[in-house]
Amino acid sequence: MCPEELRGEFLFDSDVFLSYIKGDELAVHSEKVVKSAVEGVLKIFVSSMLYDDVISALRSKGMVLPNVIEVLAAIASVPHTPLSVTSAVAISALMLYQRHGGSRKLHYFDAFHVATARIHGLPMITSDGYINQRQADLGITAINLRRL
Repeated sequence: MCPEELRGEFLFDSDVFLSYIKGDELAVHSEKVVKSAVEGVLKIFVSSMLYDDVISALRSKGMVLPNVIEVLAAIASVPHTPLSVTSAVAISALMLYQRHGGSRKLHYFDAFHVATARIHGLPMITSDGYINQRQADLGITAINLRRL
């Protein structure tokens, strides 16, 4: 699938934003989908857990708070709508994590992203290999960022 074919509403995993901001090996792919969102071709949703996911990931790598705040401000500059973590999302996420969590499997924060996508019926854009490979078992449609 190419970015030109992407239309509609999607839930973004935090890796899409981080690749876009950091300019890593997936930056070209994430830039395409972010550009589509800015142009109004697609609408981005995120789990409200995304912000804690990003903060925790950056802080665990030793990033100082002023730089973390800059990353969050960059994320805020991309048009997106956060979806609240409700009790239904939290329960679903923990059940997913209980079943799929572990080393080289579904990460804790990703369980919340997946649960949010599933409950809201949104396809999820992610580069996470486990989510892309196990999407049917997770009950979602995943679009591999690496292939956009």
